[in-house]
Amino acid sequence: MTAFSSAPSVPVPAGAHQRGPSVLVLGGGTRLPKALQGHGMHVVYGGTPDEFTPAHRDACDEAWLLDGSEDDWVSRAVALHQVVPLHRVVTVRERFLTAAARIGDALGLGGNPLDTVRALKDKSLMRLRAESLMEQGAVRARLMHTPGDVDAFVARVGLPVVLKPRDGSGSEDIAIVRDEDAVRSARQRVHALPGALLAEEFLDGPEFSVETFTDEGRHRILALTEKFTAAGAVEVGHVVPARIGADDRTALEEATRRFLDGMGFVEGPAHTELILTANGPRVVESHNRPGGDGIVDLVRHVSGVDIRDLLAARIAGAEPPVPAADPAGAAATWFLTAAPGVATEVSGWEAAAAQPGVVSVAPGTRVGDTVSPLRGSGDRCGSVTAVASTPDEALRRARGALALVTLRTTPSAQPSTESREGR
Repeated sequence: MTAFSSAPSVPVPAGAHQRGPSVLVLGGGTRLPKALQGHGMHVVYGGTPDEFTPAHRDACDEAWLLDGSEDDWVSRAVALHQVVPLHRVVTVRERFLTAAARIGDALGLGGNPLDTVRALKDKSLMRLRAESLMEQGAVRARLMHTPGDVDAFVARVGLPVVLKPRDGSGSEDIAIVRDEDAVRSARQRVHALPGALLAEEFLDGPEFSVETFTDEGRHRILALTEKFTAAGAVEVGHVVPARIGADDRTALEEATRRFLDGMGFVEGPAHTELILTANGPRVVESHNRPGGDGIVDLVRHVSGVDIRDLLAARIAGAEPPVPAADPAGAAATWFLTAAPGVATEVSGWEAAAAQPGVVSVAPGTRVGDTVSPLRGSGDRCGSVTAVASTPDEALRRARGALALVTLRTTPSAQPSTESREGR
């Protein structure tokens, strides 16, 4: 394998052997690159030097390592294409979604249209498109440019409202504005970040996500995920399949298909989040990638198919993978949270891992780490995933195992803003 590094130009080895058509994989772990190699593809991995591991070295044929802007990724991919012609460019990482779409657009490689990916990434664009295409069910939303915009939006839709980054993920920095004190704080945020925040009407009801895979515009429903949130809309648990009736399930699936059609979504995985209100499902947001927070693994445990394997087969033009025999009836993940401060005791993960049905534990905090206030997914402190024959039992197992974990903190003078996500 040849490793490329940050440099003024893209170095390519003379006479490098290629097993088959080249695919540029931007970011992520090794499951997708390995699956592509299994289909005979020549895998070029693109990522930052700090995320390239020994496992990546075995999962790709060439590596392109670069700390740079999105423009840098696009220009160098175009240069790489001149010597190693790319068949496709793909990613399952949020940070590379628009870069991958821009490269595919520049090189005419196909995939979802660039404006579709930009609309899904930028929630203000998504809302504008949804409002123009949907006769009913569109969520009222406006981009906030001045503090006065907050007052105008509240006067239009009433309290509570949601204030969120226009380009964000992981439930990061979402605020529910419920009273006049929160309105004043919202004005201050908008004054500090004009044009960066989106206000939306508050949707009341349980939250779900619909995991799909699209092939030539046909949206296949893989799973419905039931989601559990703490204050501030940070997700603290998931279970697949969702515990809902047939009518609600059908309504969520149909709303997702209509939304993806309206966005011009034509291929690959999508993770669409919805609130089931008294007036029916309303789309919160969607992403052209598999669901995060380990949802891709919950779907794999229950369906017997990994979404990344589906994506690899689609890119290679191969038959979809055969589901594994005897999948679980249900799978659940529950996340550990703790009071802000410095961690003084972390114990019990071994006991949690040994509980019936537990398939993985993911400690996220060590003694001496600073636990930040719960403002986003990166502020959680670990998780337990369990499988069972029913959703209720999977939830009971995951939460019961996590109850064996002890995380004690002591208040710190200056809480850290550094996220542990991805460590």
